[in-house]
Amino acid sequence: MEAINLQSSHSKNTSTKFFSNKKKSIADVVVDTLVQAGVSKVFGIPGGATIPFHVSLEKHEDIDFVLAKHEGGAAFMADCYSRLSGNLSVCCSTTGPGATNLMTGVASAYMDSIPMLVVTGMNPIDTWGRGDFQESTPYTGIDTTDMFKSICKHSEIIVSEKILQFRLRCAIAKALSGRPGPVHIAIPRDLWTKEVTPEYWYPHSYLSQPPSASEQDVLHTADFLRLSSRPLVLFGSGASSNAVSQLMEICEYLSIPIASTPRAKGKDLTFLSKTYIGSVGIAATASADNLLANNKFDVILTVGSGFGSYATNSWNTVLIPTHAMIQVNIDPSNIGQVFPADLGIVSDGQCFSKKLHQNLMALPQDENTNKRTKWLEPYIKYEVWPLPKEHVLNEAGLPSPVEIIKAADIAVGNDGVILADSNSILLWATHYLPERIGRRYISAWGGASMGHATAGVIGAKLASPDSDVMAMVGDGCFLMNGNEVATAVDLKLPIVWVINANMQLGMIHYELRSLGCTESATLHQYDFVMFAKSLGAVAHHCVDITKLADQIKAGFLRDKPTVIQVNVDPEKVPPLGNKKQCSADWKNYINSI
Repeated sequence: MEAINLQSSHSKNTSTKFFSNKKKSIADVVVDTLVQAGVSKVFGIPGGATIPFHVSLEKHEDIDFVLAKHEGGAAFMADCYSRLSGNLSVCCSTTGPGATNLMTGVASAYMDSIPMLVVTGMNPIDTWGRGDFQESTPYTGIDTTDMFKSICKHSEIIVSEKILQFRLRCAIAKALSGRPGPVHIAIPRDLWTKEVTPEYWYPHSYLSQPPSASEQDVLHTADFLRLSSRPLVLFGSGASSNAVSQLMEICEYLSIPIASTPRAKGKDLTFLSKTYIGSVGIAATASADNLLANNKFDVILTVGSGFGSYATNSWNTVLIPTHAMIQVNIDPSNIGQVFPADLGIVSDGQCFSKKLHQNLMALPQDENTNKRTKWLEPYIKYEVWPLPKEHVLNEAGLPSPVEIIKAADIAVGNDGVILADSNSILLWATHYLPERIGRRYISAWGGASMGHATAGVIGAKLASPDSDVMAMVGDGCFLMNGNEVATAVDLKLPIVWVINANMQLGMIHYELRSLGCTESATLHQYDFVMFAKSLGAVAHHCVDITKLADQIKAGFLRDKPTVIQVNVDPEKVPPLGNKKQCSADWKNYINSI
């Protein structure tokens, strides 16, 4: 198939669209449109209802198909590919069980606002309602298009080749506009091979620009911050790395404490403020807990945060300021939803932060800045992420999970990518893993699906092929999606998995301990090394924790993946911070009204 040279075409023709001089199949047009939209990878598993699509993918030299071992793993790969690249990702499956297998991964992307196009096959139109093989149309009890509606920004079946190009553009635009998220389209098998005259639109002509804050709102925000005595800036996952770097510079210049929500960690920052106190909420840093426990804030500015329970320790009222709450979010429905907003600003975080930066950095420091500097001294003089200097081992010689965090920090350094899977290892990483300039850290807090990083690390590596990439996962997570090690072997990816093997479903196990019955959350001690080796990976047990960092580094130099099993102290409880007390306070509040 001929490649579309957008740059040369656009330089010759300033029109927003152009037509091919010959008809093409719908499958070819879909692939061309994806390439034109910047998509270079499609993750999934083929099936009878998508065969023409895969034929077109194989013919196109500018796009690669990544064959996962389970559709759920494919969705997690697409999710992490988008998180790291910042671009639209694509996952695909056949109809019926292929589509339903995608759903957990798609739901995770939806809850964390990840732009994703989900393409599934569908039975031929003339068979609908007749009990065709794996039928999942609106005429059966399992309507996958309807099922996707609750976990996507939009879901539809394309019923005519005459509207497909238009609907595909709409789907891509919807996935990327406003608050990003997945969008699903189902294409019947008989539609893939029908021919149309290709109508290609340049993406800039159908993608909208993000909303931007007004000058008046920026000036009001600047005045609130400059005149405040006890301010706090909080950024969430909806703030880009550029936005956060600019907020960091503002906060250091004006001596304002700045904190992140748990899932906003690891954004490849270019600047870290001396007033950065780490993350608030569950597994918060000690610096953040200390500041919040001893202060009532007069002004709070939030950018890209939705105030979920994990980010606020079950909606701790200390985050309601005495004077002004300023909420900046690209999604207007998030403003004033949990905490009342005195100034709600519907804006892209980067646009807002840039304008605020230009305004405040041009003004001289004043007496209020000096007062805030003295106020903050007790809270910022300590290290934000105080990793233990000595190795932490129990009487049996088993290491604490914090040792995995220390080794990952050393091995990856400033330029790599670290993923933490859901459950206890995520809490250890949230509390202890230092923020490093230039390093990316990926976690999924919205759906908190186990196995997300286990499979998603493949998408992360494909999005950043020149970076060292590793995943810290629990044994429960690895049992769910460890089969995707085979995908990394197929692709010869030098990924490293470090398994925090504590023989339990950590967080649930900790809760059940207090009730004296842990059997339902207890695992056996599995030999993941043998399993990984059977799939073609390099694998070994780490019996000397002092060598783990070097073992991870060695994995980055191979031409295949590495799995390292670390049997850890099963009695260690991850750092929850004030989560339990704040949850109890919330329940008491609810019971009182």
